[in-house]
Parts: sequence; structure tokens; C-alpha cells
Amino acid sequence: MTDFSVTSGITGENQDTRWRASAHGEDAARPGQLDPTKFTAGTHYNLGGRTDNVVPSGVALGQITATKLYGPYDSTATDGREKLAGYLNNNAGVSLGATPATSKPTCAVLKHGLIKASRLPIPAQRTSVLTATATGSFTYVED
Repeated sequence: MTDFSVTSGITGENQDTRWRASAHGEDAARPGQLDPTKFTAGTHYNLGGRTDNVVPSGVALGQITATKLYGPYDSTATDGREKLAGYLNNNAGVSLGATPATSKPTCAVLKHGLIKASRLPIPAQRTSVLTATATGSFTYVED
């Protein structure tokens, strides 16, 4: 069952959102909830030596079929995340809190828009999203 309980926290300063090539679709983002057990420190959050447990804006997401929660897009997954469902659209990223495995973070999911794949925060996703089967509508543009 999806839990949209509210917790508050500070994620710090806004992150690099140049992965969005325009504001198109940004105001039509859909609410979602992350499954923190699918995210890996150093790969999907705590990038570049950060230790704040924040999943950065622009992470490509897939929706887990059984739970309807979102995890990082992974073309080799077999749980629903092999389809690109959208991008994490929170300007400051999403905090997983002090204990990521037990958090229940909500987020905004960009379902359509213009994307600069070369600016996505997860290097492994920069090329894989270009050929992904997507449930949204994305146009990829060059820098």
C-alpha cells in the first residue's frame, strides 16, 4: 500500500537541473513515492562525496509493478523498473533521511518533457534512457 504520510526535512540547496532542456512538462509532474531499498548509496544518492542521503533531481525512474513505488530505471530489471516511467523532478532532490531503508519519501515525477541526457546525474543512465521503453513521452536534445 502506498503511504503518503508527511515528514519534513531540509535537503539543502537546489541541485543542477540543467538535465531539463525546458520547463515543458515540469508543471504537470505526477506525485509518486520512492522505494528506498532500490537505491544504492554512491550510485543513486550520496554522489560526489555527499553524505546527505539525497537522491538528486533528474534520476531516471521506473515504477515497480507490484507496489507502484518508484525505483531507479534499470533496463536489466524484471520488476517494472525496466520501463522508463519518468524523471525525479524535485529541484532540491529527495531526502531519504538518516535511515534510508526505512524512509517513505514522496516525489514529483516528470512524465513528459525535453531532456538533456548528457546532464543526467547518474552516468550509467545517460545512454540507456535514449533507447528505453518509456511509459511517458520524452524528447532528447543535445547540449
